[in-house]
Amino acid sequence: MSSGQVVNEAEAKLREWLETSDPSPGTRLPSERTLARQLGVGHYALNRAMGRLVSDGIVVRDGYRLFFADSAHTSLAFTCHLIAARRSVHLRSYLQVARRMGIRLILHPWLSIEESLLLLNQLDIQDTEAVVFDPTHVLSDPGWEAVTTRFAKRGIPLIGVGQPVPNLFSVVPDHPNSLLIAIDHLTKLGHREIGLVTAPPANPAAVEVLRAWGDQCRHHDLVMSIPRVHLQSLIRYKEEADDLAGIVVQEWNSVTALVISSTVDCNIPLLQKRLDRLGRNVPDDLSLLSIGNASTEAVAKAIDTVSFDMTVLQEAAFHFAQRAIREKKPMGILPRASTLRIQCQLSEQGSIKPILSPTPPMAGGPLPSPASALSSSYEPPPQKDYPLAVRASLSDRPRFAQLDLGAHVNRPLHFRRGWLGDLPLKQLPPGPREIHGVPFQILGGPGRNDCGAIVFHSAINTTGNRQKLPDRLRIPIGSKARAIYILHGCGYTKFRQAFADYDFCGPRSRIERIPIVSLGLPPPGYDPRAPVGDGPIPNIQDWWSDYPHVDFPHAHSMPLQKLETAHDVPRQVYLYTLEWINPSPDTIVSHLDISVNSDLTTTLGVLAITVLSP
Repeated sequence: MSSGQVVNEAEAKLREWLETSDPSPGTRLPSERTLARQLGVGHYALNRAMGRLVSDGIVVRDGYRLFFADSAHTSLAFTCHLIAARRSVHLRSYLQVARRMGIRLILHPWLSIEESLLLLNQLDIQDTEAVVFDPTHVLSDPGWEAVTTRFAKRGIPLIGVGQPVPNLFSVVPDHPNSLLIAIDHLTKLGHREIGLVTAPPANPAAVEVLRAWGDQCRHHDLVMSIPRVHLQSLIRYKEEADDLAGIVVQEWNSVTALVISSTVDCNIPLLQKRLDRLGRNVPDDLSLLSIGNASTEAVAKAIDTVSFDMTVLQEAAFHFAQRAIREKKPMGILPRASTLRIQCQLSEQGSIKPILSPTPPMAGGPLPSPASALSSSYEPPPQKDYPLAVRASLSDRPRFAQLDLGAHVNRPLHFRRGWLGDLPLKQLPPGPREIHGVPFQILGGPGRNDCGAIVFHSAINTTGNRQKLPDRLRIPIGSKARAIYILHGCGYTKFRQAFADYDFCGPRSRIERIPIVSLGLPPPGYDPRAPVGDGPIPNIQDWWSDYPHVDFPHAHSMPLQKLETAHDVPRQVYLYTLEWINPSPDTIVSHLDISVNSDLTTTLGVLAITVLSP
C-alpha cells in the first residue's frame, strides 16, 4: 500500500473516531501516539492525517497538545472563487493557504485565455462573494476592462494576481524594484554589459519590466545594455534554450551577465547546459541572475535570484478579498481599488562572478517610454472556400475522392490523452464533413483504440497506440490529381518554424515539396498578413486559441467549438486545411511522402486527405 493510501486510511479512522466520540468544543484530545495505538495505524500516518484535520479547522494544535475545535474554528470566513490555470504549479499552494485561513475555496481551472475570460464572466452574478483571478502572462489589458467594470458595479471583489490592472484590486510582485535590486547588484560587482530575457509586453506586468529595465540601465549608465532585450515567453524546451543560447553567444558576445525575468516555464538548468555546450559556462564565462518566484527558482539551487514569496502573495490576495467584503457591509459599496506590491529579496548562490574594477552606479536620464505591446488578438477573416474546390463541386461528375487513412492513424481524437498531447479533440465528430468547400472523411470514435489522426514524432510526442510515432510516412495515391487537400493541425509551435515537409511524388520523381511552417506566437509589431521578408512563409498555426489565427495563401483556418456538456465552458480550437494545386495535373501522383524534424517540439497531426481529380 502506498504512503498516500496509508495516510488516507488513517484520516478516515480518525474522522470516524471523532464522530463516534463526539467531543465537546475545546476538549483536549489524546496524544498522536496514543491515538495511533488506539486506532491501529502508524504514528507517521496518524501525524499526517492529523495535519489535514488541523488544516481543515477541525482540530487545533497548541504545541504538542491537540484540541477539538470550537465553532469559531470550524466556521469558514467566506467563500472565494479562484480562476487559475489548470496546469499552474501554484494551485496546491492556493488550496493550502485557503484552508489555513478558513476560506471555502471554489476552484475554476482554465486551459486557454478564452476560457479564463468566459469563466470570469460566468461568475458575474450577485451570489458571488469574491473572486481571485490568476491570469496567464499573455492576457492583455483589454481582456479585463469590461468584466472588471461590471464586477465593481455589482460590488463583487475581484482580486488580480500577478498583474497591475487599473480599477482592480491587484497583488503583484514589485517588478520595478526587482530590476533595481538586480542591476544594482550586478554593477556593484563590476558588470557593465548586461542582457535581459523577459516575456513580450502583452500585459501591464511585462510592460513594467521593460520600462524598469530601461530606467535602471539609464540610471546606472548602461546605455549599451538597453536594447539587449530578448522577448521570450517560454524557456521550457530545447528549442527555446537553443535560441537564447545562440543569441548570447553570437549577438551578445560582449555580455558578461544575463538577467532572466522568469515565469514558471523557465527551465534555467536546461539553458545552462545549452550555454555550456557553446562555451559560455556559468559563472566563469557568463554570470546569471533570475528574477521570479522563489519556489520555482528552488530547482536551480546554484542561481542567484531576486525572488518573491508566492505564498505571501496568495495570502495577500485573500486578505484583500476579506477586507473588501468587510468594508462593503456598512455602506453597501466596495472600497476604492488599490494595488499591493510584494517586495523581492536577493539570494546569492554563486552564479555571478565579480568583474575587476567595479564601477559605481551613476544617475541617468528620464523613464523611457513603454515598449509597444503585442496586439491582444487577431480577428480571423470570415471562413471562405477554395475557389477550385467550389467549381469542382458544381461538376456533373464526382471529382473528389477521400483517401483511406485507416491503416496509418495512431492516435485517438476523442479519448483523453489523445490527439497532440493530453487533451482530446472532441469538437470534431467522426464521419463526412465539408470544410472550405472540400469533403473530408473524419475517422475515430470515443474509445482509447478508436484512432482518428496520424500524429508524427516530435521532441514532445514520441508514441501513439503503444508504438513509436513515425518520422516519415508514405501515403499511396495512385491517380491523377488537379489538387490535393489536407486537413491537419499542429501544437507546441514556434514562430515561423519549418518543421515538416509534404513531398507530392510522381512515379519517377518528386513533383513538388511543400514545407509546413508554423506561425507560432509572433513578436510585437508582427503582422501575419503583411509580406514577409527572408525566411519561411507560415501556412499552419497551433491548434490552441491563445495563438493568432489567420488565413494564409492556400491554407485556411478552421475554428471548431462544441460544448462537451451543457455546463461546460465552450472551448474553441483550430485546425487548418492545405490546398496543393498540381502543376502537372495530367501526371499521376503516385504517393505523398510526409517527413518531420523530430528534434523540434512542434507536433504535426494529419486527420484527412482528399484528392480532386482533373
